[in-house]
Amino acid sequence: MDQEKLKLLKSLHLLDQIPEDQLTTLEKFLKPVSLKDGEVLFEEGSRGESLFFVSSGHIKISKKVSGQDFKDLAIMGPGDSFGEMAVIEAVTRSARAAASGETVVFKLRRDDLNLWLKENPKAAMAFFAQLVQVQSQRLRRASSEIALLFDLSNLLLEPIPSGKELLAKVLNHVVPHLHGEWDAAAYLFNFFNDEMDFVASEGGFKFEALSSKLPPHTETRSLWVDEVSYYVSLPGAKRPHGYLLFRSRNTLAEEARTELGRSLTTVARLLTSALENINFRTEDALRARLSKSSGYGSGI
Repeated sequence: MDQEKLKLLKSLHLLDQIPEDQLTTLEKFLKPVSLKDGEVLFEEGSRGESLFFVSSGHIKISKKVSGQDFKDLAIMGPGDSFGEMAVIEAVTRSARAAASGETVVFKLRRDDLNLWLKENPKAAMAFFAQLVQVQSQRLRRASSEIALLFDLSNLLLEPIPSGKELLAKVLNHVVPHLHGEWDAAAYLFNFFNDEMDFVASEGGFKFEALSSKLPPHTETRSLWVDEVSYYVSLPGAKRPHGYLLFRSRNTLAEEARTELGRSLTTVARLLTSALENINFRTEDALRARLSKSSGYGSGI
């Protein structure tokens, strides 16, 4: 048997309850698919008839929300499977799947899966039990993200007067939604000294210890600065409005890191819009005061 395929099958969450002797019979049905960065594997609304396993690289699952905009739902890495519903029933794809970086996936057609299960009836129960568990875990993650975004959206509807107050409140709202124990800090760009000012923190971690690992203040990407610390940029037109730092007190699996990064990037988008609105209101109020002062000075 192809050792690469066997190693992949052993790593899959969906198949980790299947004995190795039964996994070896599945290898012949797996077809490799190589994708370039950004290449679309399947589109939302297309006919689905295959399940996919990520061997290397990452697959971004996203859904069209308006016009040409897409909302990222998940990022799948090595050991993950996706497209499971297509092997249960003939349905159209509910989202788009595209490669993030050079990626290799293995394709398993519905007919081939059914043939394998017929040849290995003992594997059927374990396979479908794991399928239910994988789907349940995704639903829990989705529910957690929905709860976080709902809570944050309600906060952003409040009339918050300054960016500093906004970021302090956001930390207080976001941290309780994160699984495990976390510390967090927020920084806001100061136009007067051209520096990022510390605004607020949650937990007792001294984030100064991460200063040498942080990207330049011009960095607009969100990224992991080490295995447990995530840098969330709040990008503006010319420079970031600020950034957030989150640090887990426990080690994180790659899947957890990927999902957390995606969720916090969504939070950053909401926050960026809110900060821009606050800045606009502040500048508008300043212009109004200057205009009023100018009017008084001219004797009007």
